Amino acid sequence: MNIVNVLKKIMLNTILGAVLLAIINFAGIYFNFSIALNIYSALIIGVLGVPGLILLIILKYII
Repeated sequence: MNIVNVLKKIMLNTILGAVLLAIINFAGIYFNFSIALNIYSALIIGVLGVPGLILLIILKYII
């Protein structure tokens, strides 16, 4: 696997992570829950996937 394919995969996962965060924030309006939609949280979800999303949710409740 070369570096270009890895970067493409990370970028695609980051964009999907940002979309997933936007959906969660939209649904979270009804539950008074939101996660900041920024490049760092999108990258965490982009690199880690669903476990990254769970990590951000747990960190939201801890902090």
